[in-house]
Amino acid sequence: MSFDRVMKFGGAGLADGPAVQRACRIVAERGGERPIVVVSAHLGVTDLLDTVTRSALEGHLEADRVRIRHRTLLKQLALDPDLLDRYFTELFGLLAEVRVRKRMLEGQHDHLLSFGERMSARIVAHTLKSMGLHATPVDAWDLGITTDSNFGDARPLPNGTSNVRAALEQVTGIPVITGFLAKDSLGNLTTMGRNGSDLTAALVAEAVGAGELQLWKAVGGMMTADPELVPDARVIERLGFQEAQEYAFHGAEVLYGPALAPVQRAGVTVRIMNVHAPDEPGTVLETTTRGEGPIGIATKPNVYRLDLAIGVADHRGPQAAELLNSLARYRVEPGVISSSGGRFSVIVTPGRGLDSVAAELGRRIKIERDLAVIALIGRSLGDDTTLAQRCAELLSAARVEVIETFSGTRQPSLIFVVRQSDLENAAKALHRGLLRAPLSVRG
Repeated sequence: MSFDRVMKFGGAGLADGPAVQRACRIVAERGGERPIVVVSAHLGVTDLLDTVTRSALEGHLEADRVRIRHRTLLKQLALDPDLLDRYFTELFGLLAEVRVRKRMLEGQHDHLLSFGERMSARIVAHTLKSMGLHATPVDAWDLGITTDSNFGDARPLPNGTSNVRAALEQVTGIPVITGFLAKDSLGNLTTMGRNGSDLTAALVAEAVGAGELQLWKAVGGMMTADPELVPDARVIERLGFQEAQEYAFHGAEVLYGPALAPVQRAGVTVRIMNVHAPDEPGTVLETTTRGEGPIGIATKPNVYRLDLAIGVADHRGPQAAELLNSLARYRVEPGVISSSGGRFSVIVTPGRGLDSVAAELGRRIKIERDLAVIALIGRSLGDDTTLAQRCAELLSAARVEVIETFSGTRQPSLIFVVRQSDLENAAKALHRGLLRAPLSVRG
């Protein structure tokens, strides 16, 4: 049995009843003979589940908010209002346990967050059925997708998808698979991090030998810059995997970095498509970016720089390792790392774990806030000193103070740390000076 196409739909593309119907029409019209569909939770539902879980920990039961949201979707789609009752019952029972216990057992947060994708898969499958298509909702763990036990950010085991193809061949109609979810080797439910549905889709595409993975988003594809910062940013129609990975590293939310490795291994073509404009070409990810020079700008707003004072000869030593180990322990993802003189620095995105890192390291660490990262991305830019000088001139002319420059740190990018208040001016200056002309990577 041949599965030629995997189609993944994110939460924004499944936001409400009309959005679900639009996504299902795309499957019907563009899915080919037998597509595989992977879905995220509906827009905002994962955050809602997290919120009601936190409320349960504080002694309040607000699970009805989840039921109301999904009952509204069922009504908009003219589906059976009792379709999801078994999931509501299971969710309410878990939340009641959390409220009584006032703490969560290991892995229980993953279990609670799982209801978004599980209910979304049922809604999408039944909407496809209402359109006359045979579809079956599938929980990803029933395909044998197996991860480690790193709850909240689990990663697939080396042979964690070996049974996926055989399992899918037993599914009748169009499989509608829960993204984001898996189980560990002990049978505990796990989640694969925010945007983990992209990873699910990539793993499935690799496992079945799909010719194409389509990531249906609420945007037109990868852009030359964030259009909220640079209104004249354009879609990049073709982009190499290495540069795409660099975009993801520097905060481009369109792509989930870990999802790129499986499709690269399997040689699967990846298309990032726009659910609002399915006839537009979107972005195709391929082995190598065509052409030389810069192709786009990635930005990461509101970051912190953690500075650890160390001895000059100790920049790779135990003190630096202590900071990195602390970040890992509290699940704070490090960004760009640098060391100079007596300072070891890491750029991070603020989150819950950062307070714990700061408490653990105390006065040894200095935190500088209100910063932003802007990265110029392209083929082998890291050692281009002429381009780095040109960027410095453009930023100076725009009266942007560069806090730190990373040149040669990462080959596909030139990286600048600026004040958060200067980010928009910096992005516009670099885009205007280096990316206004039509891209040589197109076509």
